[in-house]
Amino acid sequence: EATGTVESCRAAYERMLELRIATPQVVVNYAAFLEEHQYFEDSFRAYERGIDLFGYPVAIELWNIYLRRFAARYGGTKIERARDLFEQALEKCPAEYARAIFVAYGRLEEEHGLARRALRVYERATQGVQGSERAEMFRFYAARTAALVGAAATRAIYERGIEALGDSGALELALEYAAVELQLGEVDRARALYQYASQFADPRTDARLWAAWSEFEVAHGNEDTFREMLRVKRSVQARFNTDAHYLAALEIDGQRKRAVRAKAQADAAADVQAAANPDEVAIDLDDDDDDL
Repeated sequence: EATGTVESCRAAYERMLELRIATPQVVVNYAAFLEEHQYFEDSFRAYERGIDLFGYPVAIELWNIYLRRFAARYGGTKIERARDLFEQALEKCPAEYARAIFVAYGRLEEEHGLARRALRVYERATQGVQGSERAEMFRFYAARTAALVGAAATRAIYERGIEALGDSGALELALEYAAVELQLGEVDRARALYQYASQFADPRTDARLWAAWSEFEVAHGNEDTFREMLRVKRSVQARFNTDAHYLAALEIDGQRKRAVRAKAQADAAADVQAAANPDEVAIDLDDDDDDL
């Protein structure tokens, strides 16, 4: 790049790719060099060759740069081609790397495509990301839906998320859902959500729901609704206590059974040892030597 021509530099980069000795950084440098000299399509092909050369997880970094540069170059003028590229990126992408591509794809649709297509991308993302990111993706999907079409449209999203996620994820979504209902003036629906979410919240270890519900009743309830909240809290506490005692009993029983199995195995091993040495003389160490 410093002493040769554009063509000689391209030839050097191409030879590195052919020999498969290029690093990911070399691919990025080559693509940037081509873009700098206005060879935009060749720059995009350099990214594609690097993606084919390295595979995942390196490919995800190249895809992220490639898709960002393509969107910066063409904006919405080649939206169908951009969509094809995003679909290609997602086709073989492992779930643990997919979130960034889904979000970028949705942003492309928001800025240059259609809002409903963006929301469909976010909906796909709730199923396409790894399990630990699903709750976050549902929240992101709900937030973008509220921004694009209104808070009332998020109800179906929260309900699907609560059904799809485990206890901790469902609790977080239910708390957010209750806040949305309160924002919409639906006090009774918000109260029903707090009561539903209470089954996931042990009062001893998770005070978030109970604090939020208490504040809610102080602001929007009355003495009867506050008493009902306290009754539910006691009921949930009793259930979690029962579950804890049951699990503790199971653990004690399991330990006892393991000890019995260990003793039986030791006895069996001793029997096998005795059978293997039938002529072994047993010496009674308790006998006195009075006759000597």
